[in-house]
Amino acid sequence: MDFADVVLQNGPILTMDDRRREANAVALKDGKIIAVGGKPHVTRLIGPLTEVIDLDGRCVTPGLVNTHDHFLEHGISSAFIIDVRYPKAESIREIAEMVRVRVGTSPTDQWVLAHVWDETLLEERRFPTRYDLDPVSPNNPVFIKRVFQMGVANSKALEIAGITKDTLDPEFGIIEKDENGTPTGLLRGRATQLVTDKIDWSQEDKLKAIRQACKDFHRVGFTSVIEPGLMADDIEAFQESHRRGELDTRIQMQIGFLMSLDETKWAVENYGIGGDDMLRINGLKMAVDGGVGPRTALFYDGYLDKPDVYGNQMVSQDELNEMVELGHRNGFQVAIHAIGDKAIDITMNAYEYAQTTSPRPDPRHQIVHCYFPTENALKQIVDLDVMVNTQTPFFYFLGESFIEALGPERCEDCMPVKTFVEKGIPVGISHDATVTQPLPNIGIYASVARKTLRGNVLGNKESVDAETALGFYTMPAAKHSFMDNVIGSLEVGKYGDLAVWNFNPLDVNSEKLKEWECQMTFVNGKKVYEA
Repeated sequence: MDFADVVLQNGPILTMDDRRREANAVALKDGKIIAVGGKPHVTRLIGPLTEVIDLDGRCVTPGLVNTHDHFLEHGISSAFIIDVRYPKAESIREIAEMVRVRVGTSPTDQWVLAHVWDETLLEERRFPTRYDLDPVSPNNPVFIKRVFQMGVANSKALEIAGITKDTLDPEFGIIEKDENGTPTGLLRGRATQLVTDKIDWSQEDKLKAIRQACKDFHRVGFTSVIEPGLMADDIEAFQESHRRGELDTRIQMQIGFLMSLDETKWAVENYGIGGDDMLRINGLKMAVDGGVGPRTALFYDGYLDKPDVYGNQMVSQDELNEMVELGHRNGFQVAIHAIGDKAIDITMNAYEYAQTTSPRPDPRHQIVHCYFPTENALKQIVDLDVMVNTQTPFFYFLGESFIEALGPERCEDCMPVKTFVEKGIPVGISHDATVTQPLPNIGIYASVARKTLRGNVLGNKESVDAETALGFYTMPAAKHSFMDNVIGSLEVGKYGDLAVWNFNPLDVNSEKLKEWECQMTFVNGKKVYEA
C-alpha cells in the first residue's frame, strides 16, 4: 500500500466541492490529495513515515485563491515601503513623522515611499499635500500612494518628474494645482505615472519582495494569487524566482496596465498564454476608471460633495473595444478595472464587441471591482459569462470614504454580491493589495456583515452567509484562474493546497469571523507556514 505523506484528522474538513461536503480527515501524498472523508477511510493510509497532524477541532479549508492582489507590489511594500494605513497613522502629522524617521535613515536623494492613507479616517479629514511633506523631506523625493491612480508627491519628487506650474494635465490625468496654479503634490489618474515612472526597483529587490509576499500570503492561508498589472521586468522577476525554486505560491500573471491599443499590441506580440501550475501568463489587465475615494471612478451621476465631478475615463470606448478584441482574439483572458456604473457599461460593451467580432468559447474575462453595475450590465455579464472580481474588504477599511463620496443611499447598491450569486455569476473577492492588507477573515466578515470600521452597514440586502463568502476564495475563485480542475476544493487528485484555521467559520456569528486565523498552510502537500 502507498502510505500518505501527511494526514490531517480530528477536525472539520470543509471540502468546498460542488456538494459542499464535510469530512474529518484528509491525506496527502506526492503533492496531491489521495483521500478525503471519514477518519476510518483515511487512517488506513497512515504508515510509519506519515506525518499525522491532530487538528483537535481546528478547521481545514482548501488553500485560498486570491483573484486580484498586486502580489509583487505587496512584497515591495512589505519589504521596503512605509505603511501609513489607519490606525498606524491617524493624522497627516503622524504620516509626516513616519516619513521624517525614514528620511533620517536613508541616503540623500533616495526615494522614500509610503502607502495608503484614507483621508476620511485622518484627524484632519483632508488630503495631504507637498506642504505637509516638504519640511520633513527637503532632499529626498517622497511619494505616498492612496489607492489606484492617486498619490501625493513632495517638491523633490515633483522636481524629478518635471512637474511645474506650466505642466499640462496628461490625458486621463489631473495635476492638482492651487489658486496660483502651483502644483499641490496631489496627482490623480495617469498623472501619478509622471512620478512612479521615475521609481525603479532592481531585480534583486523584486526577488526579495516575491519571497516576502509568499510568506505574507501563506500566513493568511492564500496559496494562489492572480497578479494583475505586470510589465516585462516584473514578469522576468517571477520567472527567475520560479527558476530558483523560491516561488511557492501559485501565480497567474496578467500583463498591464495596458492603457492603449499600442501597448496591447506590444503585449500580444511579445507574450502568449503559457507556463505551468505554479507560474503562468493568463491575461491582460486594462482599466477604464479610477477609485471612489479620489473621485476618479466614472459615474453617470456626480459625486455627493462634487456634483459636477463624474470621475475619469482612462480610455475611449472605441479604443477599448479594439484593445479587448485583440487580446480576446489571441486567446488571452482580459481583466478590466471598472468601478463606476458608466465604466462598467463601457467595459461590458467592449466584451460584447470582442465576442461578437471574434466568437470564442469560455474566455472567462474578468470585470475587476464592478461596484455599481447597471441592470443592462448585469444582463451582459450573465449573457457573456464574464466573471466578477470584487473587494468586499473595502466595506470595512474604506467604506467611510465611500459614504462621504457618494452618500449612504447610493452605497446600498455597492458590490451587490448576493445579486451576482443569484444570477450564477462566478464571484471572487480580493484585497487589491496594497490598498488593503490581504486578510481573508475581513473579506468573509465584510461579505456577511457589510460594515465599515465605524460600524455603518452598507446594503444589508446584499449580505451573504459565511459559506457563500468562503466560496468567493475557493471554487468560484479558482474558475477565474482556469485552475478549478486542480485547486479550489479538497478532492482526490487535486493539489495538496490547504489551510488550517483556529475554528470553523461556518459555526460562528459574523463578529467572531474577524478572529478567524490561519495556523498552517500547505502548497503541493508541503507545509509552507505554521503559526
